[in-house]
Formats: sequence, structure tokens, C-alpha cells
Amino acid sequence: MLKYDHFIFDFDGTLSDSYPAFVKAAKSIADKYGVPSSDEQIYRLLKKHSTVYLFDTLGFGKYRDGAYSEFQRLSEELLSTEATAMEGAEDLLRFISENGGKSYVYSHSGNIVVQNVSRWGFKKYFVDYMLGDTRYPRKPAPDALLALMSKHGIEPHKCVMIGDRDIDILAGKNAKISGILIDDAEYYPELEVEYRVSKLSRIKYLLQSDPQI
Repeated sequence: MLKYDHFIFDFDGTLSDSYPAFVKAAKSIADKYGVPSSDEQIYRLLKKHSTVYLFDTLGFGKYRDGAYSEFQRLSEELLSTEATAMEGAEDLLRFISENGGKSYVYSHSGNIVVQNVSRWGFKKYFVDYMLGDTRYPRKPAPDALLALMSKHGIEPHKCVMIGDRDIDILAGKNAKISGILIDDAEYYPELEVEYRVSKLSRIKYLLQSDPQI
């Protein structure tokens, strides 16, 4: 028996190994505009913050908006061809489905989520998606999560938010639901969260055995 009935997943960095594409796209744009950067710096800013924060921080100046638009186009192009599913993603989604659980995606990444889910053959595992609906503020605000939960009659104590960044967990916390943080490099040691794992594939064991795994 599963600990929860409903599993809401972040996408990039959680189900999708998206960061290599994001880093590649951001470095390409930074180089084009002559903005000093490194792969390590870009990855750290993305992991700890967001793509918006990255472009606000690197120093594009008056070119910031144009550079960010170029990054969005290039990163989506790369994601559509190069992004792969995280190790253990299909196994976990299948396990949830076979044990009566329901899975959802909450991401700001838009339609590329559905495209890649379909490309990987995962579409059958998901009930619904919340993908950057502009009516709602971004994570960690709970509004989009609450709308998704209301739509499907999800009770908070039967639901968990799964993600790789603090904003995923905080969005869940603000919606009164539990969280599972995937934190392989211990970026968020101070973050209070119900469960913490080093990689996605460990969640399957957490759900059926000792919660400290």
C-alpha cells in the first residue's frame, strides 16, 4: 500500500534530465553576447534559483530580455531532441500506477513537458498537467497546486509534491501537502521536508519501506 494516493512531480531535474540542455543553451547565449560564464556557474544558478534568476544575474544588461528569449527558444529545441528521462523515472511511475496511485506534473516549462513525456512513452502514467498557466504565480506560491488539487478533488493529506529544488517543496508546503526532495549534491541542507533522497530511483523504496532510505 502506498503512503499517498496522489503524486505531483516537478519535471526538469526531477523526471527529466534537463540541466545539460539548459546549461548548453545558456552558455551558448552568454558566449554570443560576450557575457563571462562557466558551465559550473550556470548549473549552480539554475539549480539553486531559476532561469529567470540566471539571466538577471549574469550581466546581460540592456540585452537581458532578448537574450532570455533566445535562450528559451534554444533550450526548448535542445530539450526536444537531447533531454532524456531520469534514471528510474519509468520504474517509479509504473510502480505508482500499478499500486493504485495517480501521478501529475506541475512545471513552468510548458508544452515541451507533454512532448517529452509522449516521446518517452510516459503519457499513460499521468492524469493531468499544470504547465505554467499564467493565471497563477510561479512556485513557491501554492495557487497552481491548489487549482490542480481542487480540479481532481485531491485531499492534502493524501498528496505529495516531488521535486529537486526548494521551490518545489515550498510550493507543496504552502499548499499543505508533504514533500519529497531529490537533493543529490545537498544543495538544500537546511530545508525542512518530510522525505529527502539522493536520487529519483530511491523514492520507490521509500514509499514501500523505511522512510529514511
